[in-house]
Amino acid sequence: MSYQSPNQQQPDPFINALKALKGLNGSLVLILIALIGLTVVVLRTARVQRVSGTEVGIKVNNVTGDITVIAESGTNIYNGLLNSFHLLDMTVQRLEMVSESGRGERSGRDDLRIKTVDGSDVFLDLTINYQLRRDMVEAVVTTSGLEDAYKYKWVRDYSRSVCRNVFGEMTTEEFYDASVRNVKAQKAMTELNVLLKPYGIEISSVIAEKFSFHPEYEERIRAKKLADQEVEEQISKANASRQNQIFRVVEATKKKEVVIASYTGDMEKLIVEATANAERDVRQAEAYVIDTQLGADATYYQRDKNSQAILVKAKAEGEALTAMAQAYAGIGGVNLVKRAYATKIGDMQITGQPFTIESKTERLTYQDEGAVVKKRKIQ
Repeated sequence: MSYQSPNQQQPDPFINALKALKGLNGSLVLILIALIGLTVVVLRTARVQRVSGTEVGIKVNNVTGDITVIAESGTNIYNGLLNSFHLLDMTVQRLEMVSESGRGERSGRDDLRIKTVDGSDVFLDLTINYQLRRDMVEAVVTTSGLEDAYKYKWVRDYSRSVCRNVFGEMTTEEFYDASVRNVKAQKAMTELNVLLKPYGIEISSVIAEKFSFHPEYEERIRAKKLADQEVEEQISKANASRQNQIFRVVEATKKKEVVIASYTGDMEKLIVEATANAERDVRQAEAYVIDTQLGADATYYQRDKNSQAILVKAKAEGEALTAMAQAYAGIGGVNLVKRAYATKIGDMQITGQPFTIESKTERLTYQDEGAVVKKRKIQ
């Protein structure tokens, strides 16, 4: 066993490696060096690019010129020596062309100068909202190039040209009408989409904001507007007076019609009442005539029947008297006398005391003749 003192020098690892390489073949050394160098180059040129959900990645082969569209979000690793990687914004973008400095992509004034059909110069602020189409990203790159060239080559140039022509169809007065400006903005958007959609760009809105004129011309327009406003006020007052007059006439006419209608209603009511009263009187008269006629007929009928009854009774009484006279003329008269005599003595009472001159006592017997006759009939 051997020991080394702390001051003894340790062997160098690099020297040991060179000593080890001396024993290897020379060609193998070259291969190892080449692999190491290649690895270093690959690691040095490797790139990492993140694609978000609002972006589309474009990977361009620097050797062949091939384009690869990466629509999915995620992390991509590529060789920066052989390929280049670009990102395109797929959100709604805005192009502002306004007169206000510091607003929009231009530092100075950038509003649109328009010549109206009546020869006036109008300066109009415009905002264009647009978006790239995901299904035509490759067309955007091949026609506009990489980065933001499409913003200037297509969107800005076409928007200024089309809007200048469309809004130039308006008169100076029409610029004060927001509805007319909106109609022209819709027309400009339609024409821009016809021109830009084949290149992968879609316009979502064209907004016409504030407008202005040359200072001296704007002063004249303001004076004219004030004069027109005064004229409009006078016309409005005249129309209001006319409408008030029409309203008064209509109101008076309505009142007259109401009064006439009221009188007419009252007269019609009186006519109806008079007609009803007259019809009622006629009906009462007719009822009285009918009642009187029926009463007369009933009285006549009753008296006729009474007279007939009296006649029959008198005839019967006459016949009875005749029969009675005939009865009195024969045996009936005697019988009638007997009956009257019997009726006369029927209520008489005979009282007395029986006596006899004989030496013996006899019995007194009374028999009713009718009872005797009835007894005999029974026997």
